[in-house]
Amino acid sequence: MSVSHTSSLVVDAGVALVTIMPHPYQAHGRRFWQNWQQQPQPLLAPHLWVADVTSGLRRAVWERVLTEEEAEAALRDLLELPLTLTSDREIAERALSWAGRLQQKRAYDAFYVALADQRGAVFWSADRRLVETLRQQGFSRARWIGEI
Repeated sequence: MSVSHTSSLVVDAGVALVTIMPHPYQAHGRRFWQNWQQQPQPLLAPHLWVADVTSGLRRAVWERVLTEEEAEAALRDLLELPLTLTSDREIAERALSWAGRLQQKRAYDAFYVALADQRGAVFWSADRRLVETLRQQGFSRARWIGEI
């Protein structure tokens, strides 16, 4: 599956994290970024992305998957991605609505979905269950990293 044929992509933190850490879908994550480099498209994420990535790296240190130094280097690299971070404020209501539609207790994932919905972008996630649920809800622009 190619990265996309639309004008922009919304990527969740998981897409970045599976690429830089030992993970069953690490090769898929790397393929995503290689494809993106060959056909670059605007990358979007809510501001929440920075906190998600940082938390994921901290968890990897806590679980001894990464050292402190590796996590710090990974964070520096990830913050260099040409990612346009959008205001969470402008999509909060839409995120709350999506969280309800997805029957989620928390709205974190819904911020990414709300942004993709608002911008007509393809949403890429490392969360297979989320992507399947979105497709069942009729959101056809949801892609799972394991499909690439």
